[in-house]
Amino acid sequence: MASLFQEDGAIRVIEGPEPSDAQPMDGSFKVDPNQIANKFKKFVREYAYNTSGAGGINIGTLKYREQLQQNCSRGEFFLKLNLNDLNTHEDGEVLAHELQRSPTEFVPLAERVLKELYSELISKDPQDLPDAKIPFIQLLLTSDVDLEGTFGTMKPVMIRDLTSTEVEKLVVVQGIVISVKKAKHKARKVTLRCANCENMKEIMVPDGYCAAHIPSACDGRNVGLEKCPSNPFVIQDELCEYVDDQTLKLQELPEHVPVGEMPRSFDLHVHNQMVDKCVPGTRLTAIGCFCATERAVGGNLSGGRGSGVDTVKYSYIKVLGLDVAQGGKAALDVSPEEEEKFRAMAKDPDIRNKIYASIAPSICASAKDVIGDVKKALASLLFGGSRKYLPDGTRMRGDINMLLMGDPGTAKSQFLKFAEKASPICIYTSGKGSSAAGLTAAIVRDKEGFALEGGAMVLADGGVVCIDEFDKMDIKDRVAIHEAMEQQTISIAKAGITTMLNTRCSVLAAANPRFGTYDDLTNTVDQMDFETTILSRFDMIFLVKDVRDPERDYMLCKHMVGLHSGQVQDTPEGPLPVLELRKYLSYCRSRCEPRVTAEAAETLKNHYVSIRQQMKAQKVSVPITVRQLEAIIRISESLAKMELCDDVDNSHVDEALRLFNVSTGDMANKDRGEVGLDNYDEAQKEQLRMAEEQVRRLVPRGGRKNKFTLAQALVQTGIDERMANRAIAILLRSGELVERANQTVQREA
Repeated sequence: MASLFQEDGAIRVIEGPEPSDAQPMDGSFKVDPNQIANKFKKFVREYAYNTSGAGGINIGTLKYREQLQQNCSRGEFFLKLNLNDLNTHEDGEVLAHELQRSPTEFVPLAERVLKELYSELISKDPQDLPDAKIPFIQLLLTSDVDLEGTFGTMKPVMIRDLTSTEVEKLVVVQGIVISVKKAKHKARKVTLRCANCENMKEIMVPDGYCAAHIPSACDGRNVGLEKCPSNPFVIQDELCEYVDDQTLKLQELPEHVPVGEMPRSFDLHVHNQMVDKCVPGTRLTAIGCFCATERAVGGNLSGGRGSGVDTVKYSYIKVLGLDVAQGGKAALDVSPEEEEKFRAMAKDPDIRNKIYASIAPSICASAKDVIGDVKKALASLLFGGSRKYLPDGTRMRGDINMLLMGDPGTAKSQFLKFAEKASPICIYTSGKGSSAAGLTAAIVRDKEGFALEGGAMVLADGGVVCIDEFDKMDIKDRVAIHEAMEQQTISIAKAGITTMLNTRCSVLAAANPRFGTYDDLTNTVDQMDFETTILSRFDMIFLVKDVRDPERDYMLCKHMVGLHSGQVQDTPEGPLPVLELRKYLSYCRSRCEPRVTAEAAETLKNHYVSIRQQMKAQKVSVPITVRQLEAIIRISESLAKMELCDDVDNSHVDEALRLFNVSTGDMANKDRGEVGLDNYDEAQKEQLRMAEEQVRRLVPRGGRKNKFTLAQALVQTGIDERMANRAIAILLRSGELVERANQTVQREA
């Protein structure tokens, strides 16, 4: 018999009992449970892949039947069902409709069918005992959908879109796990014994947050005995069947939270095979039933005397399938057509320049500043190096850390905002508003004890953490991320919880000098309010200065006016759009792990030894250590990864050395006294020499003079104030003048 029902505007034919009166169908048609069970059994037995062998015959492709047999033979009692397969089977339409309409009724029915199939297909083995106990077989659901929602039959629902219309419906949600409670053991089958007549009774408890309703009267037949009293049953704990049970807290993905809104979260209830599949920071896609129940497990259905039933329910998602994704895979899936396109792009000899031009195209670069090199360094950070696992279990990080240090108004925060948009996984935070617990991990106390919640660096595992106003962070909070930046783990030993969380992410930080703007006349390290320990963990440190040059100022002004007036149309996009750049990033990070060749390794060794010799000869406050050698290797690997090359050659190493020299190397050189003289013309150099001579005349050998008084005396002789301060600074660095107490300087005898 056939009936019609309407779903999403499409009329479909299904089997079912013929109605006595012709009534219009509203999509709420219900099929007999026995028919559903038979159709599901037929589906599991007969569903085959759409692959044909010789003569067009499907050979050995009974997908779910073979999966069930293989899983049970390994002792894993579950069956993973892909919802997309239901649409390609003759009975799949009915099953898909019933699953969408009432998953709470469909799943227990399907699991009962799986137990029947186990007894029919697997327990026929002669090794099995005749009275072998049939195990509980769990049905897990999965669907072809990615975190962008770009393909798949079931589109994900935003967590903030879960309204009352979705209650008791099948939903697909995506998010990031922020809290995982410890697993508990819930009774799936409760065994009761009557204290009066020894009558045994079994009660099956459904999944989710619900309690077992114990009958108040015994139904045992007591011949010749008095009737059992009320509430005679006692639970026999040793005869009950238990299942693992766990609660997760799922939060919206950062990119899905509207501006100005707080991220929302939902509790997920997982059991049996899905317990302990994820940790804080895991990104996942969950398929489940959106449920509304009492606020407490086993809460009363009615209130006390004079109060009614609590109508505001506790909402949660009873998970029927989890798809856990970590790292680059967590954010974007790439289709085969895009893979082919990306492989063709990688063969383009100019691909690196196209990527550089696509990094923050709205920020104007010129030859007088380092903005162009910052873009190249940011591209290297987004692609990252190769993570290595040594035979002794040690892990070497492949992620690149970068610090932008400089004047206000030099687009540092704009670079961070672009990295947030371009990186597949990214968390943006500000230094003043971030604590050590907020960046790493926090121990949260609730009514059930202590729980662990991951911070920004844990949630950004496999991506980038952008920290603005890095210099405004409290020093204690900054020390907390030392381990996270180098070892890429966070160790927790608090409140009885001892664990280690992964923070495999790059750190992109922006900071201002100690006094707000950079002063050429002061030692660089004196202006950096950071410890040597944190500086050595940054692979590249850029000094972004506001260069005062008329030509550059005119170009920058023209660019900004064009942006604001709408005249510049092609610049904000770049050769690669942001979405395409994100997918290319994700593809390269997942498919390519470059390694340094022998020739490139020799070049690296020679350059590192020469850099160390130079730094030893000159007193440099920014440390150049083995970490900086690893930094150059990581930058070389990221440049090779842009071209999908498996080998790092000399061209990559040369460009990495150049980037290192214009960033960290250049900052180290700023501490030398002669730096900056190349930017002066002959007249300025002559004035500087005259100022030095005047200092020698005003301060005799062994004499002392106040620094500010000396500068004022030089100004009175006609020397520019900036040149006067510069001359004093050069003589101090050369050792001819020595700083003494009370802002005085003394000339060596």
